[in-house]
Amino acid sequence: MSAWYKAKLIEFAKSDPQAVVGILASAASDHNFPTTPEAIIAWRTAIGGLQQAARIWAKTIPDASEWAILLEYEVPRRRRRIDALILSHDLIHLIEFKVGAGSFNRDARWQTEQYALDIRDFHAESRNRKIVPYLVATNTNSLKPAPGISTHPQINNLQCVNFEGLTSRIPEAYTKLAQETNSEINLSSWDDSPYKPTPWIVEAAKTIYQKHDVREIRASDSINLDQTVESVLELVEECQRLKKHGIAFITGAPGSGKTLAGLQVVHDPRISGNSREATGVFLSGNRPLVEVIRKALATDVSTGQSMGTTASERARRTETFIQHAYQFRDEYAKNPLRIPQEKVILFDEAQRAWDANQVKRFTRNALQHSEPELFLEIMGRVREWSVIIAVVGSGQEINRGEAGLGEWGTAILNSGTDWVVRASPKTLPGNAAIPGQPLVQEPGLFTDFKEDSRLHLDMNVRSPRAESLNQWVDAVIDLRFDDAIKYFAGIKEFPFVLTRDLNAAKEWLTDRTDEDHRCGLVANSSAKRLRAWGLDTNSLRNDNAWADWFLKPKGDIRSSHQLEVPKVDPISWTGLGHY
Repeated sequence: MSAWYKAKLIEFAKSDPQAVVGILASAASDHNFPTTPEAIIAWRTAIGGLQQAARIWAKTIPDASEWAILLEYEVPRRRRRIDALILSHDLIHLIEFKVGAGSFNRDARWQTEQYALDIRDFHAESRNRKIVPYLVATNTNSLKPAPGISTHPQINNLQCVNFEGLTSRIPEAYTKLAQETNSEINLSSWDDSPYKPTPWIVEAAKTIYQKHDVREIRASDSINLDQTVESVLELVEECQRLKKHGIAFITGAPGSGKTLAGLQVVHDPRISGNSREATGVFLSGNRPLVEVIRKALATDVSTGQSMGTTASERARRTETFIQHAYQFRDEYAKNPLRIPQEKVILFDEAQRAWDANQVKRFTRNALQHSEPELFLEIMGRVREWSVIIAVVGSGQEINRGEAGLGEWGTAILNSGTDWVVRASPKTLPGNAAIPGQPLVQEPGLFTDFKEDSRLHLDMNVRSPRAESLNQWVDAVIDLRFDDAIKYFAGIKEFPFVLTRDLNAAKEWLTDRTDEDHRCGLVANSSAKRLRAWGLDTNSLRNDNAWADWFLKPKGDIRSSHQLEVPKVDPISWTGLGHY
């Protein structure tokens, strides 16, 4: 994806404005975007103002003739376009126009800031480049910097200006910020640059299911995701070659990419080959997560086109790829002679596996062992080889009936199968962040054990702007208030607002919701009086409508966007969040 129009600034200044509008209109048609009269007027206004400014810059700044301009830069995979970008030596001036606007609305400021952050975080050619964002309201006399993202050294404070202000502020920024010793930004290289935002879990599942590699669309510097996938695949290949059974423990904070790595391995061609049937399977005790991913895969048009199947056939296949952990457990634990066809299983949030008492309670004593014991026994039946991928989250409390990581170590030691164990260093003694005790106090007790640092993911790829958020949550839960204050000071770019006014909260959320950001309400599962605020706390759970709540677009009364039905289930939603 690239800009609909790009040129040297001096060429743009001399161009017929109507010809430039024609180029944009033609590109819009090619990309199946409607060309409305309002869009034509907006282009004419923006191009006229930019050309007038460009002629002034060319007269007053000797280097301006080498500057470049891009119009309607389409952000890959986001179906969003940045109105204009000016590349001046080593600076990136990012411009969002609000033609006819007389003020700088919150949602417009939010949109411009998000563009700047997206370019910084995911656009390869913009790494370590200075970005200066401008919001242009064409019908205002106000010229002012706005509060926002100036705390980051790579992004300058958002400038709220009219055309006159844009004409003066860009040379000011250039004079103050451009570094002659830095390399000049190349127009073609910047326009063709890889753009790699991290997908949320449903998007990742779609990508993987279509036989693409999720690692190709990760955040620019999240190389640890590659290493984690390779580490697990090495274990798989070792078990295949030596006819052994193995288990890998992946650790990381929420949002670090643990589930992405596991999904990639489970559906990797080296395991499944050309088969569409489940050689590997994703298991989760998080019922809403399973339902949402299944529905998304079964109804996705692009997935259907790539597979050449009907919706009912896609639904059948996704039910083998994504399964409820308790259904898989009961299927095989209650039928001890049945052998799974799956060679690789991923157990998501493995620290939340049930202990023996919880299993007895929910199966009415039909099963007598903990889930770690049961899953090891089940996968130990698989002929020749098998691998369990245990994804372990940190920064979370263990609830009643959840066994914790230590139960997996005990189950391995008491298993009738010799397990090849590969584990993140964070699973070993001395790491308080992993709930439920370490995997084992003495790793030497395992028959075949290796510690592998590649199995720990330490970067927040789901939300790279919230690196301190998990630490803050941990500190609050542990009542470490001094630490909580310290971590909260580091949460600069993640929107974090406290209010006691529900209507104000809804307005704030609506202003910041677009095609890439959903909004919804979450409530405590013990709340009994939310109906006084017009919130329905029962229908989502009673109707099993999680998939509609999380997937339906704005305007659909079933959608989370309606801000009427809060998610109140006590089930973890790890993996569904994305910001």
